[in-house]
Amino acid sequence: MKKIIFVIGISLVFISCQTNTKKDVSIIPEPKSVEVQNGEFIINDETKLIYDNEFGNIDNILTYVNNHLTKSSGAEIKTAVGSNVNENSIYFKFDKNITNEEGYQLQSNTDGITISASSNIGIFYGVQTLLQLLPTEIFSQSKIDFDLIIPCINISDEPRFKYRGVHLDVGRHFFTKEDIKKYIDYLAMHKINKFHWHLTEDQGWRIEIKKYPKLTEIGAWRKESMGDEKPHGGFYTQEDVKEIVKYAQDRFITIIPEIEMPGHSQAALAAYPELSCTGGPFEVGTVWGVIKEVYCAGNENTFEFLEDVLTEVIELFPSEYIHIGGDECPKERWHECKKCQSRIKRENLKDEHELQSYFITRIENFLLTKGKKIIGWDEILEGGLAPQATVMSWRGIEGGIAAAKQNHDVIMTPGSHCYFDHFQGDAANEPHAFGSKLTLSKVYSYEPIPEELSQDEGKYILGAQANLWTEQLPEFKNVEYMLLPRIAALSEVVWTTKDKKDLENFIKKMDKQFERYEFLKVNYAKSAYNVNIGTEFNETSKTLMVAMSAEISNVNIFYTNDGSEPNDKSIKYISPFIIEESTKIKAVSYKNKNLMSKTTEKDIKIHKAFGKNITLKFPYSEKYTGGGKYALVDGLNGTNSFADSFWQGFEGDDLDAIIDLGNSTKISSVEMNFNQNNHSWVFLPEFVEISFSKDGVNFNKPIKILNDIDPKYAGSIKKKFTSQFNIVEVNYIKVYAKNIGKCPEWHSGAGGKAWIFIDEVTVN
Repeated sequence: MKKIIFVIGISLVFISCQTNTKKDVSIIPEPKSVEVQNGEFIINDETKLIYDNEFGNIDNILTYVNNHLTKSSGAEIKTAVGSNVNENSIYFKFDKNITNEEGYQLQSNTDGITISASSNIGIFYGVQTLLQLLPTEIFSQSKIDFDLIIPCINISDEPRFKYRGVHLDVGRHFFTKEDIKKYIDYLAMHKINKFHWHLTEDQGWRIEIKKYPKLTEIGAWRKESMGDEKPHGGFYTQEDVKEIVKYAQDRFITIIPEIEMPGHSQAALAAYPELSCTGGPFEVGTVWGVIKEVYCAGNENTFEFLEDVLTEVIELFPSEYIHIGGDECPKERWHECKKCQSRIKRENLKDEHELQSYFITRIENFLLTKGKKIIGWDEILEGGLAPQATVMSWRGIEGGIAAAKQNHDVIMTPGSHCYFDHFQGDAANEPHAFGSKLTLSKVYSYEPIPEELSQDEGKYILGAQANLWTEQLPEFKNVEYMLLPRIAALSEVVWTTKDKKDLENFIKKMDKQFERYEFLKVNYAKSAYNVNIGTEFNETSKTLMVAMSAEISNVNIFYTNDGSEPNDKSIKYISPFIIEESTKIKAVSYKNKNLMSKTTEKDIKIHKAFGKNITLKFPYSEKYTGGGKYALVDGLNGTNSFADSFWQGFEGDDLDAIIDLGNSTKISSVEMNFNQNNHSWVFLPEFVEISFSKDGVNFNKPIKILNDIDPKYAGSIKKKFTSQFNIVEVNYIKVYAKNIGKCPEWHSGAGGKAWIFIDEVTVN
């Protein structure tokens, strides 16, 4: 068998394996099988890289290895041709018995390293593991002095899921070609194999379509973003796209382009308003959220336009899939449009939901003629699912369950675990973001195959994907911060078998991963080191206690309770403790005498309902627990953002709570904070009622507090509802807050369940 030799010239001295201790290894994602041996191997200036000719053109992998070695160690690479695998070599071995094309085996001993696979992609993933076995300095972006040492080891590995995806929205904010290449490198490093590129939005059209030049002449530029008065825009030429696609292919990543339809299309309609139901005129969207202007489903020119666009897109992207969106499409314009209503009647459709199904199915049929399949967000289930569509389930897991039960392929991407535009920790220590808190460990906890599916139905779950929307991410450094390190957790979710997942081990491995990020000079989030300050109920003492923790568990926590700044000379946190009076607590984490975190600060207010038993008629949402059962009586208030971890959310339901004060108690005021952010379907209650009881059954006539804030108020607002009264002696307090129920007709989510959020019921 002919073998080609690739000689790596590195100015290091070869040292034979003579050590007798096993080295810890940190490989993310965790391989299927790892056996660490005694000893080590050091690459030197005589080391040769050899590969079997069954792999064909392997230049992209050789270049990849070359770039990593030369950038960090300054090696000068030389090549030669030969046929023998000698000692002191790195050998890429073809092995047809490795049946998973993405699988590989890696063995190293005192003589060298062998990576075996049945395909080039398997070799590439073996190389990713090899790089993580080397010192973290291998990821340095400049030349430094270090030895290329790896432990003697046996690894057998393959991925659990064939779809391992990460998404990036470039419609809300545009990022350069070089930024996108960096993003692809981060994906490759974590063995992600699908890049979902969200190229069109209400706020910007980002891909050149030669037949429709106004899409980028007009649609790629907006005058401002949410009132900041700063013009924003940009687009990728078709040559840019070809270059990026090739870059991804060299890293065995498939780019799946998304062309949004029928909604999220105002940028296209600003360029070609005749494709709308009303004829415009329109401007490229300047606010986030859902916009009512959509493609006209009754207009044949709409389908001609989209087929022309998709034809050019298909020529640029070799992916078997094209993502066509399908989410958050308001039906108001269709309901009022004569052409759309005529289409409904002519096609014997029941309503506008079936009209959307008609729209999606027609696009699917066109793409099938081009040899392409469609992916759509789970709204494409509404009105009937297109015959061969793959569903991307984002509104929880229900859409994925429904599609799998219909024997459709599914990619799981629920907001609860996969939306990387959400906060990573305490909102006070994080840049502005959306949604509930999504920590590193919560991402890691995700299981893509729902329990509700049978074993046969579970086979339709292709994998999972993280989504990164960029409304709040104007610069690429913001994107890096939200992606890393959570992509490391996702990589184990989609690659590692369930029996090999271990949160404690993963957290331990993150120490080395953070070092790699440091050498990459990446703007990664260190939120996992920040201290979480909360409360927990002690069942023995029946008291609420202050508790602290950090996601990275091998740190020491120090705190102050007098308002001063904490350091490693402050009080060391050991276990939960009781406080007798309102206290300001500040805390930090240290590791090896190095400060690792920002300062977390919390005011804990002791009041007469603090730690008392509270019962709810309607349960709070598991997405927004606020801290659980005692969240409304734990002395902790939220920030202006409903998405921090101290607000409790109720979706579509009223707040109806009874607080048991334990015994007869004199009180003179009750106050509580509610939040409004109507862009996120969060509204202040219509009114709040407070009433009292001695027995918990018979309550007096309630005190009613009306809301005086317009539901249309834009932005986020935190409003206090307060009732002060003459001193009364009571045992129970009932708090009722009336949810508006559904989003109003004027709202982009009209008819959807409205939320109310409350952070604390303070009783004095």
